Parts: sequence; C-alpha cells; structure tokens
Amino acid sequence: MANDWAHDELGEIKEFWQKYGRTIVYGALAAAIAIGGFFYYRHYRAQQRVLAGALYEEVLNAASQMRFGLATAAGTKLEHSYAATPYAGQAALVLARLAYQQNQIPAVITNLKFAAGKATQWSVRTTARLRLGGLLLALGHPHQAWTYAHIAKPYGFKAMALGLQAEILAHEGHKRRAVAAFAEALKGAPRKSALTTLWRREQAQLQASS
Repeated sequence: MANDWAHDELGEIKEFWQKYGRTIVYGALAAAIAIGGFFYYRHYRAQQRVLAGALYEEVLNAASQMRFGLATAAGTKLEHSYAATPYAGQAALVLARLAYQQNQIPAVITNLKFAAGKATQWSVRTTARLRLGGLLLALGHPHQAWTYAHIAKPYGFKAMALGLQAEILAHEGHKRRAVAAFAEALKGAPRKSALTTLWRREQAQLQASS
C-alpha cells in the first residue's frame, strides 16, 4: 500500500515537472537576474555618486582659489557624465556664478538652464529658474523671464517668485498688477532685507506714478 502511494506521488511529481518544470526554472533564473541587476544598479549608482562628489569638491576648491578654468572643466564633466547625480545641478549653479563674475553671460545662461531643467533637486531647479528669470529680465527679455518666474508650486520660494513677477509686470507697464504682486511678495518676505527694501521702493514708485 505504501509503495503504491509513493509510486503515485512520484508519478504526480514527474507529471508536474513535465508541465511546469521549465517555467519554474526560467522564473527562478529571471528572478536571480533581476535581483543581481538590482544590486548591480545600486552599486553603480553609489559609485557614480562618489565620483560625482569628488568632482564637485574639485569645483568648489577651484572656485575658492579663483581657478576658473579648472572649476569649469570639472563642472562641465559633472554635467555631461554625472547629470543624474545631485552634484551636477549644484555645480551648474557654481559655474553660473563664476561665469557671471567673469562677465560671460552666455555661459551663465547655459549653466542656469541646465540647473533649471536637469537638476535632480527641486530647490536647485527653483533657484536656477529664479536666477535665470532675473538675468533675462535684466537683459531686456521680460517674456522669456516670465517663463521662469511663473512657478506652479514655489513653496518656500513664493515671495521670490512673486517679487520677480512684479518686476516683470512693472517693466511691461502693468502698474496695478505689479503693485499687487509686490504686496503679495512682501507678505512672505523677510521684513529687513535689501531685497525687501528694494521691493517696497519699487512699489511706492509705481503707486506714485499711477
């Protein structure tokens, strides 16, 4: 009886493997490949971050020593080879500042556009948008500046975004809208700061000329 039961069970196992054995083996192999790929990707990402971090340190050190060429070379490599890391966007902001100090406006715009569009950190993208908008306005391109000043969810940058929008509106001759935008910007701005003082002065001038 026991032998018959064992023989039947063995037959069922053989039948099961004939039907599903290949699927099970292939599934296990696919799972092993997926798990291996996951850990390889994690290792690759970690290695990328380490290399990018080293390059970012090189950018900062070169910038502090006024070695603009070395800083630009390291920063450019970061943007091209390690764009998916947080360091690339941060380096782009540093390069934009260095380029501005050298009066290299096209390079400023290029780096700010990179940070605004490709930085992995929201705060870096938003900072770059506002700086780029301010620069474009100063260069006489208010319509282009508005594209970067209008941020759907500015969160902690709301006052800065509204202030830039107010300046653009004032430049375009929309006095009432500019005054209102300045008023909203001042609600969330620090009470004592150079920028707040400037906004109040510009708002007062607009109100006086209305």
